[in-house]
Amino acid sequence: METGTGLIVLAVLALLVLISLTLDVYQCTVVSKSGLALLIGGLVGLVMSTEDPAAATSLDFNHSLFFAVLLPPIIYEAGFSVERTTFFRNFGAIVATAIWGTFISACVTGLMLYVASASEWIPQVDWVEAFLFGAVLSAVDPVATLASFQKLHVSPVLFNVVFGESVLNDAVAIALYKAVSRATSLPMLILVVIETFGILVGSICVAMLMTLMGSALFMTIPTLRAFPTYEVLLSMSVSLSTYFVADAFEFSGIVALFFSGILTAHYHFHIMSPVAQLVFHHVLVTAAFVSEILVYIFVGVATALILKGSSPLQYELSWSFVGLTTLSLFVGRFLNVFPLVALTNRFKCNQDTITPRMMIVMWLAGLRGAVAVALVMDWSYIRPDGTDRKALMVTTTLFVVIGTTWIVGGLTGPLVRLCGLVDETSSAPDRTVTPMGRRMSSIDLDVSADGRCAKARVLLHKMWTNFDETYMKPFFGGRRRKSFHDKVSGSLLDHVIASTED
Repeated sequence: METGTGLIVLAVLALLVLISLTLDVYQCTVVSKSGLALLIGGLVGLVMSTEDPAAATSLDFNHSLFFAVLLPPIIYEAGFSVERTTFFRNFGAIVATAIWGTFISACVTGLMLYVASASEWIPQVDWVEAFLFGAVLSAVDPVATLASFQKLHVSPVLFNVVFGESVLNDAVAIALYKAVSRATSLPMLILVVIETFGILVGSICVAMLMTLMGSALFMTIPTLRAFPTYEVLLSMSVSLSTYFVADAFEFSGIVALFFSGILTAHYHFHIMSPVAQLVFHHVLVTAAFVSEILVYIFVGVATALILKGSSPLQYELSWSFVGLTTLSLFVGRFLNVFPLVALTNRFKCNQDTITPRMMIVMWLAGLRGAVAVALVMDWSYIRPDGTDRKALMVTTTLFVVIGTTWIVGGLTGPLVRLCGLVDETSSAPDRTVTPMGRRMSSIDLDVSADGRCAKARVLLHKMWTNFDETYMKPFFGGRRRKSFHDKVSGSLLDHVIASTED
């Protein structure tokens, strides 16, 4: 990237920071930061492609840059900042919509496009292209929706279900895309489900192994607490490396990094000195914000370059294809949310009941974003006759992302008010507050809950709490419950903290 291009990026970033500040101060929900970043990125791309096409291409969306540099801070901050109490209380709905719902959405989109193509209503696509494109667009990115949730003080239940689903959904969508791209026949798609579950389990194991090893390392070097700079650097290095290790083993770096963030907030964070805790949190939030803004700027620039013909990618627009794709996304999202969430409510797999009005908001919260763009930019499927439909898929994805971010994202605020989900007495989790300022204890569950899922959840909770407080926290850190702390004195963590405070 040349000096002039770098200055343009910094100037646009500074402008968006000021605009974001204004939106937050005035609690504006009609326009989102991501939508404005798309718009400004598009304007920059149009101007630069006219004045200096060579410089403009350096700002084009880069698949490798997105996955290797911009995505990790966003995912790690998401796991670190998630309100774990509400997240795990409603883990049934999150897993159902993020895993099974992603399969449903991908299959509905793929099937509708394939049938429409066979009926000659849209440009011709074969079954692999249809289902591969369905996998691409099954990745949701409700950035604009979550921003509106925070400003409108919606229930933490709704916020965390949408938030948690979006992170796990991205991982499942990427795994599904890779698996479908290798499929050569329809029966092979059945193996995709098994492979995806294996990837998720392996990713969580990588996150646990590496993050807990990092915590154990900190416990054995108490002098680190006297050097906050080293604490922060070492903590981030260990945690962020889970993303690349998981990818190296062909697991999901997104899932590994998300759960690494959760484990860091639960264990590792409490070993750090107060200064390091504050710095760690704000550096992470800032990095995630900058990465998120840059992603949408690059998507806006990429759209402008394709429309102007300055991009290496070809431009092919079919409004019938865009329209049917958008319709299929809404149909797939509907069949994802309402049946699956209703089932989790029916069998009490969530401690909090998700109401029909919440389901309506969840249905329209499935915006498409940067992950879908990154996947379609990596489109590599070539037909047996040597042709491909990458130009059509890329153009359609960009229009879908822009449309859902601006239109659906802008309607979130009015929809939440219409559904009566605004609660001024509570608020969605504030991601600017450090984990020390939020509930850090284990999950509190209703021991009188009925239903098989509920009883199993309560039993597992009791077993996990005892194991966590007795064996995990004394060796890996973490905020101790008072009842357990009174029983278990002189733990390794107590000695670590005392040795640095004497």
